Amino acid sequence: MESRWNSILSRIVPQDAADIDDIVGPFDRCRTGAGEEIFPEIPSVLMPHCAMKRRDAVCIGLRAGEELTDAADRAIRLAAFAIERDAEVVVFAHSDTSGLERFGFRVERIAGATEAARRTCEDQLRRFWNIDLVL
Repeated sequence: MESRWNSILSRIVPQDAADIDDIVGPFDRCRTGAGEEIFPEIPSVLMPHCAMKRRDAVCIGLRAGEELTDAADRAIRLAAFAIERDAEVVVFAHSDTSGLERFGFRVERIAGATEAARRTCEDQLRRFWNIDLVL
């Protein structure tokens, strides 16, 4: 597990990559417009070689309301916490993006139009990840 967190730590930098589609778009002859359904573009890091969760893992949830402005600092602290406590951190995002996706954290979006629906969604995720503590 430490190697996964070390991998995450090695990717954490305060700079964010620029979306070059808008920059090179006018020069690309093959570019087409967006389709009917436009989903929010969320930068994420796939780690297919990583198991979903360890059976003996202690999972801790972290609520993220809005997109974090200090995502790099928060990511370093969370990764250090996870290594120190030998825990898995699962971020519960109440917005489309939390800012931690780009570093490789497990982010679950809390969906629902009402507070009751969001609470139900969070309860399902807590049971799935076996989370007792949500910060």
